[in-house]
Amino acid sequence: MSPASMRVGMYSFDCADAAALAGFWAAVLEREVDEGATAAFATIGFADNTLTWLFHQPPGELPAGGNRLVLDFDGGRVWAQHADRVEALGAERVGDNEETGIRWVVFRDPEGNTFRIFAPRRTHPEQDPVAGIEPA
Repeated sequence: MSPASMRVGMYSFDCADAAALAGFWAAVLEREVDEGATAAFATIGFADNTLTWLFHQPPGELPAGGNRLVLDFDGGRVWAQHADRVEALGAERVGDNEETGIRWVVFRDPEGNTFRIFAPRRTHPEQDPVAGIEPA
């Protein structure tokens, strides 16, 4: 990366209830909501200078329609357990997918923002990405 390259500074959500949505995402990420969260503004990670998640209630009404940014999480070897966990936390499970050996689950958070959890990528076409072994 060159010194002039940009990188992600934070993930931001416009939402109706910042504290509630931050609480949901904190549980998904297994992190804490920063102190001082309100319905209008909340953060995760800003206080400890880590990758920050910002939740903001903009003035007026929220724009209609779906979100334009979809978060994709690498669920690792326990991706299915992560999927079950976030569903239990209140995410709406929209669908389980598999396409050309890539597996993922689509969710919506409590305010309708779409996110996905992916199974590990295959390192070799014949390898099972979850078990990590060659098929018989």
